[in-house]
Amino acid sequence: MVQSQRATARGSAAAPRRPAAGGVPLPGARKNQTKAPARGRLPEIPAGTRMGRDLLRALCVLHERYVRGIQGGRKINLRACDLSGIDLSGLNFEGGDFLGCDFSGARLETTRLCHANLFGSDLSGANLTDADLERADMRGARLDDADLSYANMVQVDLRPGTLLDAADGHTAEDAGSASLVGAKMLETDISEARLKGANLSEARMVSARFGRADARAVLFARAQLKAVDLQGAQLAGADFEGASFDRASRMSANLVHAVNIAPLPSKKLVEEKLRLHQRWVESNGKLGSRADFSKQDLTSMDLSGRMLAAVIMTDAVLVDVDFTSAHLAAADLAGANLIGAKLVKVDLRGTDLRDACLRGADMDTAKSGELAGTGLETRTAQAAGA
Repeated sequence: MVQSQRATARGSAAAPRRPAAGGVPLPGARKNQTKAPARGRLPEIPAGTRMGRDLLRALCVLHERYVRGIQGGRKINLRACDLSGIDLSGLNFEGGDFLGCDFSGARLETTRLCHANLFGSDLSGANLTDADLERADMRGARLDDADLSYANMVQVDLRPGTLLDAADGHTAEDAGSASLVGAKMLETDISEARLKGANLSEARMVSARFGRADARAVLFARAQLKAVDLQGAQLAGADFEGASFDRASRMSANLVHAVNIAPLPSKKLVEEKLRLHQRWVESNGKLGSRADFSKQDLTSMDLSGRMLAAVIMTDAVLVDVDFTSAHLAAADLAGANLIGAKLVKVDLRGTDLRDACLRGADMDTAKSGELAGTGLETRTAQAAGA
């Protein structure tokens, strides 16, 4: 367990005591909503309060005065408050305290949250484009499907954490490991960050920088890593099962102790396997050989119009592969990563797609159902991200 800024000796962030009734309700506002404070004064804001945009902007003015050392400034200090869906773009909350707050779906473009306490906060689906999160405490935070493009996340702390009740020291909530499932990270700088145990499954990382980051035991399952700088990153125990992992990213990383990295076959080898497979299909198995691409990384390959009937691609990485008009009848694609794949006008009759990840896949006019004479039907039960 790691030590928090405002924590007990047990090393976890302390949740607040149950607040006394307070705050000034807005006329006609929802319960637990507080109006903007008078100049130079902060109202008591109970945990769970639904924050309004005007109130937050007023608090931001006072907080910015605090940051600049101007008389009358007040540090923002919120606990488990609801800020979901609010537009906070461009505001300065540097060093602010937002323990366990809900920012889901919020707009935080160019917002300054460096050195902020975001322990256990929910930022899922938030737009954090170009936000400054340098050295923020984000242990146990949720960033699922968040847009972190161009964000500054240098030395951010994304380790697991547990909230404690300050009144009795007992565990109030296990924030668990930080989660960035499906997050978008275009040119995000997360250098020297503490990511141990974080979940980056299905995250899309393009030209992101992870230099010297502690990424031990990070889950990169079915993630996409393209031109990612991993130089000096600690990756012991990092799990890349089903991840699309290009050569440039691999060349920058020390993968000696990482696990489940799919091999990258050369285009020449793939072409040879496909040539022999077509002969195998056309000769009813008498010539050539059945192609097996199980657990191999074929990211972004053009397989449009190819004869792939009964091909084996179990647990293969097929991110952004173009299968347009290909023949995939009776193929085995169980557990395959098909994120962003083009399956337009593809013959999928009798194909096994169980547990395949189809997030963002284009299946327009694909043919599915029973394959005549075989008894095989398209199997999609429990497909992930369909």
